[in-house]
Parts: sequence; C-alpha cells; structure tokens
Amino acid sequence: MRIFILFLLFYTQGLCNAQTVTVFGVINNTEGGIVKYARIAYGKGKADFTKSNVSGYYQFEIELARLYEMQVTEINHDPLLVSVDRKLLKSIQNNRLEINLVLNDIVLKEIIVKAKEPLHFFGTDAYSVADFELDAQSNFILLTYAKTMAKGSALQLLDTNQRVIDTYELSEKAIELKSDFRKNVHLISETKVFLVRVIHQKLHLFEEDKDYYFTYVSSILDTLNENIYYTNFSEKYPAFNYIQFNKKDSTYLPLLGIVDEIMMEQYLSEFKFSDVRTRLWALQKQVETGIDKEVWVGATIFTNSIYYQPLYAPLFVHKDTVLVFDHYKSKMFIYDAMGVALDSTGIDYHLHERKSGWEQPLIQDKNNQAIYVIFERDGFTYLSLLDTQTGQIIFSRRLFYKYVEKIMVVDNKVYYIYRPFESIQKKYVYVEKINR
Repeated sequence: MRIFILFLLFYTQGLCNAQTVTVFGVINNTEGGIVKYARIAYGKGKADFTKSNVSGYYQFEIELARLYEMQVTEINHDPLLVSVDRKLLKSIQNNRLEINLVLNDIVLKEIIVKAKEPLHFFGTDAYSVADFELDAQSNFILLTYAKTMAKGSALQLLDTNQRVIDTYELSEKAIELKSDFRKNVHLISETKVFLVRVIHQKLHLFEEDKDYYFTYVSSILDTLNENIYYTNFSEKYPAFNYIQFNKKDSTYLPLLGIVDEIMMEQYLSEFKFSDVRTRLWALQKQVETGIDKEVWVGATIFTNSIYYQPLYAPLFVHKDTVLVFDHYKSKMFIYDAMGVALDSTGIDYHLHERKSGWEQPLIQDKNNQAIYVIFERDGFTYLSLLDTQTGQIIFSRRLFYKYVEKIMVVDNKVYYIYRPFESIQKKYVYVEKINR
C-alpha cells in the first residue's frame, strides 16, 4: 500500500513537472511608463527568450519543470532577475501564470567615456571668442571681442595650424554666426545680416536682405539629391510643417507635420480668458488678416508666459535618408530621397529631462553626419551618440570642462568655447577627440 502511495506521489509530481504553463505580463518602469522591446530570457540556462511588444506585454510557454528564473534586460533600465519560487507558482490558474514586472530607470545606460584634458585649439589674451563656424571650404571663422560685443568685435580667419591669417573689424554690434544648408556663413547683427566669404585667404562681408535671409535662407534645413527640405516653423506657434521641394520638377511634397497638442490646447484657449478689449482687438485682426482670433491672442499673450516653449523637432539628412525627430510623439521618422516614409522608431532620451539633463539641440557631425544628443548634469556636458536605426543612445562622452558653450562636432572631434570659472583668462576654443 505504501509503495502504491509513493508511486502515486511521484507520478503526480511528474505530471506537474511536465505541465506546460503560459507566462505573461506587462513590463513597466518605476514611473508607470511601458517598457517595450525588453528581452526576457527564461528556462534553465535561460537559453530561450522573448521580447515585450510596443505595449510592454510579453508572453511565452514553458514546461513548469524548466521554469526556474527569468532575466529581463533593456538598454535604458537596470537588469532584473526574477526567481520563480513556490509562492509564485501558487498563482497559476488554468495553466496561466501572470508576472507583471517593474524595471528601475537609469540615466544613460550607455558606456560613458571620460575625457582626457582637451587640446587648446585657439585663444589669446587679447580677445575672447564669442562664436565660431566652419564654412564650405573648411575654414574656421571666429567671432571675437576685446571687452564687449558692442564695441571692438571682429571676425578672425584661421589657417590649418590655427593661426590668424586675417581679421575683419566690425562696426555693427554682432550677435552670432550662422551656417546655412550650403555651409555658407552669415553674420547676424542687431540690424543687419552679412554673408561672410573667404576669398584668397581674406575675409569679405556682403550685406544681405534681412527679410529675405530669415524667410528663404534660414528656413532651408538641408538638401538631398534634387530635393530641398525647408520648414514654416515660427517661434510664436506650437505647430509647423516640413516640406520637400524638388528642384528638377518644381513640385512640393508635405513631409511631416509637427504639433505639441497639449501646448496647442493651452495656446488656443488663451482667448477665452482674455479681457474684452483684447478680444475685440483679436476679432478686428481676424477680419483684417483672416488669421483666427485665437491665434492672435495666443501669439501675443500666451507665448510670453512661462508656460510656453517653442517647438523643437529637428530634421537631418543622414546618408541617403531623411530623419525627423518628433519629440512630441516620441518617434524618429525615416524617409527616403523621394519623401516616402520608410519606417519610424521610438525615442525616449528626451523624456524626464529634469532627471536626465537633456538639452537642446541635437548636434550632427558636419562631415560624417553622426548625430549626438546633449545632456547636462552637475555642470558637465555629455555628448551622446545616437543609433539612427534604433533611436537609442550607444555611448556618451563626458566633456572635460564644466559649463562649456557653443558645441560643434567635426570628424569625430568636438569643439567648444570655455573660460575657467573665476579666471582672468579670455574665452578660448578647445577640442577633444571623441573616442569610443
């Protein structure tokens, strides 16, 4: 009789071990957000694996005897090891076991490379560097000043050995240097815009029509084959469009519309809370221009409040594709040279910016087209290389100095302006190699 009971116990245990269960659940982070594409390895030796879908849901089937532990990994979160113990197995119902998981967020789960002391690229005790640009002929053009930008500012032209070969004294109060889609350099002053040309190693300035520059030149972002990519972006409106213009057949193709829906709702509702005089003014403007009264009030009042931020969703030409980073839908859209949408992938580096230190803008290497995301934490700047296939960060380079200004990347080298804190040194330009 005892032998029969022991046989029955072992037989029942064998049936239980041979039982196949469906393990499923949802993976979230500590703030309640979904974790998609997390890798879940399971079974003895964790040879089998699956991934969570775009909703954070995962599911797999396994024999109960092989369900020992689960290892969950995802690039932006700490790995998690889940032991399947007896207490957890008691939750099995109808051969289904629900295990919901929570992963701890980490800031920049990529390799962080610490910098060696940077090289002194350019600087003198005579003047500080306020801005710099690289033109189409790879000439470094610097905007410098002796004491203030209002008086004594000048343009400096460097040769390949970082020596000044020409200086152009400015009579206008300069603001900044800008490079356009053709890599032409423009000097923006308080009242005028100048095209900066290097002719026979000499600086020449040509005054441009200011309205024409800001309407037709600065709005063009880049070109690819016969296509020109431009935008109707306005700092006073929380939506804009990217448009593709083909020079060969003179056709226009709307590429993508960007809108911050939450900001737009607040923007348009400002009219409801305005006083009677403002409403009458906005109605009169609507009659005169055809632009909605809500837009007039939003552009005039709401954009001057602390709640408004101009949109930032940059477009880059990367090799033979066009990339648009829509930070309001958390997606990177990929288009071919014909303007056909090829794919889109999720991006999350911009989320929780107070915690991560994400800063605008994204920076593209002027020669090899690599794209970098900027983070600032504890005064240090982290230059983080973005994988243009997955939208994830591959590694980060921490710049050597704190509180740097004007970052530019050229041929895997990062250039920036820096002056030591509480130092009498002028602002110099430094350069660091970006080594992985």
